[in-house]
Amino acid sequence: MPNFSINETRARGSGNARASLIAMGTVLVAAMAALSCATEKTVPAPVDFGNESSVSYELQLARDALDKNPVEALARAKILLDNAPSSESLDSLYADAKTKTLGSFDAAVEAGKWDEAMRLFKSLNALSAAPEGWTLSEVERRQKDDWVQNGNETLADLDKPRAETPSDGPPSPLTVSRLMNGTLTVWVDRGIKVENGIGYADRVIGSGFFIDPRGYFVTNYHVISSEVDPTYEGYSRLFIKLQDADTRIPAKVIGWDPVLDLALVKTEVTPASVFRLGSSGDLSVGTRIYAMGSPAGLEKTMTAGIVSAQNRRFISLCDVLQIDAPINHGNSGGPIVDENGLVQAVVFAGIEQYEGLNFAIPVQYLKAILPELYAGGKVTHSWLAASGRTVALEGSPDSAGVALVYGTPDGSAAAAGIPRGSVITAVNGVPVKTVEDLQSALLRERPDTIVRLTGLPASDPNGLPPPETPPVDWYVLLGERPELPGALILDRDLESRAMLPLFGLDLARVGKTKRYTVTAVIPGGIADESGFSPMDVVEIRAVNADRDSGFVSVQFYTKRRKSGYLDAYIGLTASLDSPSYF
Repeated sequence: MPNFSINETRARGSGNARASLIAMGTVLVAAMAALSCATEKTVPAPVDFGNESSVSYELQLARDALDKNPVEALARAKILLDNAPSSESLDSLYADAKTKTLGSFDAAVEAGKWDEAMRLFKSLNALSAAPEGWTLSEVERRQKDDWVQNGNETLADLDKPRAETPSDGPPSPLTVSRLMNGTLTVWVDRGIKVENGIGYADRVIGSGFFIDPRGYFVTNYHVISSEVDPTYEGYSRLFIKLQDADTRIPAKVIGWDPVLDLALVKTEVTPASVFRLGSSGDLSVGTRIYAMGSPAGLEKTMTAGIVSAQNRRFISLCDVLQIDAPINHGNSGGPIVDENGLVQAVVFAGIEQYEGLNFAIPVQYLKAILPELYAGGKVTHSWLAASGRTVALEGSPDSAGVALVYGTPDGSAAAAGIPRGSVITAVNGVPVKTVEDLQSALLRERPDTIVRLTGLPASDPNGLPPPETPPVDWYVLLGERPELPGALILDRDLESRAMLPLFGLDLARVGKTKRYTVTAVIPGGIADESGFSPMDVVEIRAVNADRDSGFVSVQFYTKRRKSGYLDAYIGLTASLDSPSYF
């Protein structure tokens, strides 16, 4: 579970999207104002694979999906095949689903839909049922050939970073001048903002950099969000300004990713220069880097610094780089380049009151989603509809996998029958030792893809499997990750069960009231840091989820063992998104 400290600060580096202090943690109060409280609901029970009628119902669901979504039918059939009693109808269903999926793969190949063909191939390959005559490398080769034929050399060369300079050392003045011509200023005109009866021009200023000679460039999502966010109802017009030019040129957002804060935009100009994408794996703490952009709208600005730290969790799905190169308003979306002139990261945040504390998104995450950005529209991410934590197995200090702490009802992990407390150790045969490893593996898979998870099943939901437990495989159909997983959990599950992924508080109901006993507290979670422990008594008085701010507040009446079981009211606040979801 995430470790939320009292003052966790997140800031944006654009003109208008700036830093805000968010106080999170435990607040002891005598009483709290009444908050909205959802009534307890009925949630779907796990499939009983030993019950004939339950299995028959699942069989029918799989049959119903055969024509519309054969991959879903295939996943459902495989789960039944692994868990339910063997039957002729089940064997027939699995064979039909496999045949339908193979047919869909052939149709995608025939139509040249290689993104779809890749998803179908990976699903079949996870089940050791790959189309005859095809390998993953062959599908990848055909996909790259298609990119080349369509003039997209940027995607075709993603795995071939080529240095802009011949050796280590600062880029030459000539190289710097050429790279600067590949940067631009992003302007978003949002009309007039009225404050205290006075109208002000509402402008967002950011930076961007060309990656394609056809006029495609990269910037931050938060810079251009008003162009594509369906909840924004005001005026919004997007322009760019090239270096040494006064003309504002219209531009259009092609693809965007609110979670990773990245966007691909196109303008109808031929850039004087384009950037090449590097590999952030080449970086280490102390590596010299250079930031380019338009701070405060001042074009052709370059600052230098080093990588101050790696693996900072400012984004729920990935680690970011901490850098000390000076970053200011307007730098958002600008490139961070290394001494070879290759883009290694994209600027996205700076904390205004702390000079030299700035952050950038490693380029490998941009490269992972770039095909989807080119495809257009909002980028979707896959997930298991679960949350968990990195664990070490008994007798070992090293990280050994990811313990599944919670699964959403009807979610991918729950549907696959992965027991709570199980430890996931591999995805499609590739080892994962931490939550970050698992998220990184899932980031490379599309929703509605079947993956093979390997792990150690746990019989005790609050305990880890012993080291001698034999590994098993689970076949999971990945779902689409919502922007606010915590909000989906509150919508679909009981309030009492939602306390586990949100706060790390495992509750058992006492009688028919809304009073519960704490059965377990997840180490490092909000409840743990707030002094909760097993055998505490709590009553959920109110739950208020604010989707606009992305936080949920809960009011508890509690008697805690560490406080001598004195009556108290406690308010806890948590993010509706966190690094513990996968």
